[in-house]
Amino acid sequence: MLARSNNAEAPAPPPGLETERRIVAFIDDEASTAALRAGLAGLGDLMEVKRGGLRQAVRFLRTLAPVSAAIIDISGLADPRTDLDELARVCPPDVGVFLIGENTDIGFYRLVVHDLGATDYVPKPLTRDLVQRLLLPRLSGAAPDLPDARAGHVIAVCGARGGVGATTIAVNAALRLAGLGQGQSALLDLNLRNGTAAMMLGAKPGPGLRIALQEPARIDALFLERVAISVQPRLRLIAGEESGEPLGVLPPEGVEHVLDLLRSKFNFIFVDLPVPLRPEMKRVLAVARNVVVVFHPDLPSLRDAQTIRQAALVATGSDRVLTVLNRATLRGGLNRDLVQRALGQPPDIAIPDLGNRMVESINLGVPALQRVPALARHLMPLVREVAGLRSEAPRSLLRRIIRR
Repeated sequence: MLARSNNAEAPAPPPGLETERRIVAFIDDEASTAALRAGLAGLGDLMEVKRGGLRQAVRFLRTLAPVSAAIIDISGLADPRTDLDELARVCPPDVGVFLIGENTDIGFYRLVVHDLGATDYVPKPLTRDLVQRLLLPRLSGAAPDLPDARAGHVIAVCGARGGVGATTIAVNAALRLAGLGQGQSALLDLNLRNGTAAMMLGAKPGPGLRIALQEPARIDALFLERVAISVQPRLRLIAGEESGEPLGVLPPEGVEHVLDLLRSKFNFIFVDLPVPLRPEMKRVLAVARNVVVVFHPDLPSLRDAQTIRQAALVATGSDRVLTVLNRATLRGGLNRDLVQRALGQPPDIAIPDLGNRMVESINLGVPALQRVPALARHLMPLVREVAGLRSEAPRSLLRRIIRR
């Protein structure tokens, strides 16, 4: 499912993929607080109780403080689905979420646990006995695996053909989302040969990803911790840089295992897929919440974009494709009407030709967002769609005048 001032204390260091066994509770009434303290006394210093509810929990989780579980009072929520969606965007999938509230309806329990992916829901009033029976066994390490609903969202990014800017879109969309403070993100570049995601970020990957894909039995979360490159506090890059003999077909279970590990640790996983799409990469399409197809305003790109859409339909059984028309204003390219006619619908996102600075950023090894600020604005519709963020409310005329 689920910027500090100069006077604030320093932010917590970026957590590793393995979090501390720290449990934080956000409770809004004295009786529940007392029941929790008494019932979970056996956890000792692992347990910390704070006054508050969902809003305070969201603010706390935005700081990236390492925790293994959060107990959150959601009494009085007007719209639990919307409010808990906000929690899901900042809470890593491997953090257990135990909700406490006043609603005793079984339908509400099913909503928050089965549909929204909370680890458990306990209705008030809390008692010491209730806490010891229902919460203590799970918080002390005897809890079963978290339901699959808590797994991170995969965003597969695929170019209709080489050179259309799919990696640029994947890298900068991941950076844009991380910059918004929405949970933890990973960028997985599956172009093991000639991949450019690391180059765009000024990073130097090693052979770890190839080993993980070719020998999945040897890989665990600790291995990925060593392979992942920290780009920002909220973004890790997992990439490879191979040369020499051809890699051949990778075992499908390798791709699946790496994806499963990442989905258990990150809220959002952007996957840069190779072109043409290799057979073992079909698993990425099957688990992706969104398949982002990037293309140029030319006939070959449009034809291949349609082919990828069909492949995604076959792999997922539903249309999860978002089409991104990159360099929409390219000189000599097809106009928007012709693109719409060829696609059968308008592209979901259109990004204009943003000039030579886009190429310069690759040569300099810096993200395009740093060289071309307009890119951030054009990427926001895509970021909002894949992350489930609300659209910004239009500013009033007075605010627009003040901001000038």
